[in-house]
Amino acid sequence: MAKTARAATKKATAKKASARASAKEASTAGKASTKKKSAAKASVTQAAKKTSTKKTAAKKKASAKKASAKKASAKKASAKKASAKKASATQAAKKTSTKKTGTKKATAKKSGTKKASDKKTSTKKASAKKTSTKKAAAKKATAKKSGTKKASAKKTAQAAKKATAKKSGTKKAAKDSGEQLSLVMEVTSPAANDGPALRDGPLQPGDSIPDFSLPADDGTTYSRQSLAGQRFVIYFYPRDNTPGCTQEACDFRDRQPQLDAAGTLVLGVSGDSIKSHAGFRAKHGLGFPLLADTDRSVAAAFGALGEKSMYGRKSIGIIRSTFVVGPDGVVLHTFAPVRVKGHADAVLQALGEG
Repeated sequence: MAKTARAATKKATAKKASARASAKEASTAGKASTKKKSAAKASVTQAAKKTSTKKTAAKKKASAKKASAKKASAKKASAKKASAKKASATQAAKKTSTKKTGTKKATAKKSGTKKASDKKTSTKKASAKKTSTKKAAAKKATAKKSGTKKASAKKTAQAAKKATAKKSGTKKAAKDSGEQLSLVMEVTSPAANDGPALRDGPLQPGDSIPDFSLPADDGTTYSRQSLAGQRFVIYFYPRDNTPGCTQEACDFRDRQPQLDAAGTLVLGVSGDSIKSHAGFRAKHGLGFPLLADTDRSVAAAFGALGEKSMYGRKSIGIIRSTFVVGPDGVVLHTFAPVRVKGHADAVLQALGEG
């Protein structure tokens, strides 16, 4: 029994040793496994680190690339702006240069025009001087003739007086003497009229206008008959292209809309030719016709022709006059003699449009 107990003890001891060895082996294996696991983890961690490093490096490279691209883009944009700026400056410089050239040309042109104008003025002055000399000569000749005529008239008058004294008893002698004196007065009158008969003043409101027919620069012939049924303003003026006549025509031109609204036609009349009228009208853009009364017979019939005095010299000429005529050919308003300033407005007022 003791042997059996010893054997059992031995077996138990062996079992324990075996268990110990097995535990040791298991422990060793566990440790090895843990080591392996740790190594694997370290490897994974190292790999992850490497991957992370690679990614960081890649990111850095990408970021650097982007920054480089941005810089390049900014550089290009800056270069473009600079180029555009230069182009703009060049264009501006060109424009300025062109402008300066244009100004220089204009200045040169003005200078040329001024020289030409000065030349013309000089020619005009010379012409005026010649005309003045001629006029002075003509004046002297006229004065000489007038003196001769006066002397002749004086002699004639003296002869007539002597004849009257001799034949005081006869009526015939007295009559002849009176006729001679009358003839002398006519010849020596400085305002003697060789043209149409003059009226004693202009037509007045209520007077019928005379029959007339005059050609105009628009190719139409105007007459009392052609104007029947139409209210019109007919104004007489001395001459085309003179300061006062130009102002008067331009004043009527500027009030053309009001005159049209009033249904009133405007007709200008002077002794100038159709050609002169056409030039005058075109030069100042007149919107109404100008009639050529070259023999001044219509002016005389309206009472717009009469004696005028200038610089002490009397002459027969057109007196600035305006007549507003109704559709029935009867004068409604008369303005004579006319003062240019404010005249067109006065006519509009008379028409009820002022």
